Amino acid sequence: MRAPSPARGPLEHRLLGQGAVRRTVAASVALGLLASGSIVVQALALSRLLAGAMGDARLDPLPDVAWLAGAVALRGLCAVASELVAARGSEAAKAVLRARLLGAALRPGGGPPAAGPAEVATLAGRGLDALDPYIGRCLPDLVLAATVPIALATVIGSLDWVSGIVVAVVLVLFPTFGLLVGESSTRLATARWAQVEAFGRQIADVFEGLPTLRALGRSAQQRARIAGAGEALRQASLSTLRVALLSALVLDTLASVSVAMVAVPLGLRLLDGSIHLSAALAVLIIAPEVFLPLRRASAEFHESTEGLAAARRAMDLIQARASDPPRSGGVPSPGAAARGAPVPDPARVPVTLHRVRAAPPGRERPVLDGASLRIHPGETVLVVGANGAGKTTTLALLTGFVVPSEGAVRVGDLDLRELDPGLWRRRLSYLPERPALLAASLADNLRLADPAAGDARLRELLEAMGGADLLARLPDGLATRLGEGGRAVSAGERQRIALARALLRPASLYLLDEPTVHLDEASEARVVEALRRHLEGRSALIVSHRPAVAGLADRVVALEAGSFTPAGALPPAVRRSPLGVPA
Repeated sequence: MRAPSPARGPLEHRLLGQGAVRRTVAASVALGLLASGSIVVQALALSRLLAGAMGDARLDPLPDVAWLAGAVALRGLCAVASELVAARGSEAAKAVLRARLLGAALRPGGGPPAAGPAEVATLAGRGLDALDPYIGRCLPDLVLAATVPIALATVIGSLDWVSGIVVAVVLVLFPTFGLLVGESSTRLATARWAQVEAFGRQIADVFEGLPTLRALGRSAQQRARIAGAGEALRQASLSTLRVALLSALVLDTLASVSVAMVAVPLGLRLLDGSIHLSAALAVLIIAPEVFLPLRRASAEFHESTEGLAAARRAMDLIQARASDPPRSGGVPSPGAAARGAPVPDPARVPVTLHRVRAAPPGRERPVLDGASLRIHPGETVLVVGANGAGKTTTLALLTGFVVPSEGAVRVGDLDLRELDPGLWRRRLSYLPERPALLAASLADNLRLADPAAGDARLRELLEAMGGADLLARLPDGLATRLGEGGRAVSAGERQRIALARALLRPASLYLLDEPTVHLDEASEARVVEALRRHLEGRSALIVSHRPAVAGLADRVVALEAGSFTPAGALPPAVRRSPLGVPA
């Protein structure tokens, strides 16, 4: 298990460098200060009204009623606006941080990633989701806790200097207690997050090796290990919660005693007439509000410790990947300075793998060794080969997710490393071997490829892929939510949806990994015909073991022993294809 980093206090300066975080904190602090000002107005108006009701005929109630109503309305509006600002600001900040984290994890080149897929998935999902209380509430409350109590204590001092001194003395004690408890809470939360990461990695490893474990009869032992890890995580969560509850008890008790220390002398002084009733009431109303920002900041900090630990780990991973040296022998890419250069169109220029040597992500042993392949404009090339031969790595080279350690991937006369990766990928449409569906509607899943596509276009592509029965079966048609991972559809239907999404994207080069897997012969024939019509005049590289797909290809190559060979080296099952692949 990775050792947890030491506690570093409640602030993460790398996170504060994000514009969305700064804007959220600034807006929330401004609203908090405005709400605090309304508290003073509310207290003064209410104290005058109560004093008048108790017999002070000198006080006119009408102006105070107006001020009180306005202050209450303003405070309510500030509370609603603060919630909206916190929600939108935290979502924007999480989106930026999540994009940076995933970009760092998928960054081509450099050494091996500092975290595995399981840890990155845990951080990008549950970890960053836990940042909501930290960005939206904890950070603004920390600023307010440093300013509002002092301002309110000053107001109390102007009304009654004795009460002001009592409040000032107690305010010094609050940060001391909060610091002592906060360090323990941060340390426990950091250790707990390390356990969450380890738990996620363990589950991912078990799922990856589940067929082997079941075949060897070892699944029961793994269930016991996961149960033990879950129990350890539960105990760590209870320890963190215990410290948070104790800290809340300490600070609430201190605040209550402080208010009592203000109230008792005020009562005695009211009896001897040394303080006016309206001033005493105003002090009593404001005194609890002095400690409220401190108590709230403490509670929000304890709630946000998990998100803060996850954010720090995410920032560490981002920085680690940003400082990685390039994999191409330690030499920067030839055209690194020309990242803004125009991206050639694969429909007009060839795409070439020239003597490339490359390994799959996370592995050192190359599967491609001196491999060369050219895709001419408008040509469809089919790649066949045994499992593990490097077919998926070939697609990853063309997308730029893998950088060759030797050789080059060229688009026209330019090295792919010279091109802006974002602009290059806009010219591509990629169908992975295991396509993913989001927990969103069918239409939203399809529009990931083209947000501007209309419903008619979505139905047309789905029907071309044989999805008419799917549309008829789903209760809300295109608006039906598919559930996490596409639980509402079968494997074959998931493949049709992914194919329709790939073809929806307006691309010049289509990279399709096993496009007809999970389809029966009749469905496969229909999909192959639809692909033939769509790919006409477009460039494509298709990886497939299915003989029917070979009929799409202008040229078929086999990948064997790290290099590409002509169609004559095709496996017999493909050479006997009824679609007539040239041998």
